[in-house]
Amino acid sequence: MHPYYTQRVLARPGILARLGAVASLHHERLDGEVVNHVLAAAGHKVRPIRRSLIAGLSQREIEVLRLLARGNSKKQVAERLFISEKTVSHHTQHIYPKIGVSTRAGAAIFAMEHDLLADD
Repeated sequence: MHPYYTQRVLARPGILARLGAVASLHHERLDGEVVNHVLAAAGHKVRPIRRSLIAGLSQREIEVLRLLARGNSKKQVAERLFISEKTVSHHTQHIYPKIGVSTRAGAAIFAMEHDLLADD
């Protein structure tokens, strides 16, 4: 939860809000929004990342869903994404209501219906 709390604490003084938004993303992968901010601050031209959200899922939630639907255990998902099992569980608790399912089988069907199982 420390990335969340980082953002929340730094958001209170308005002058630090933008810094807090970037600092809270310090666990994100190198293909995320944070990289574009760093490159832009260094003077590089960057293209905005446009991601269409499926059922309101974040990119990380889609990654978790994809791996779970492929039959990976929560431990395997955690190892693959370099996050804790508890974080995988947390994501799963948010994914299921967003996609309107209550079982892993339902999640797998949703992933298939939305072409989320294609190889990256």
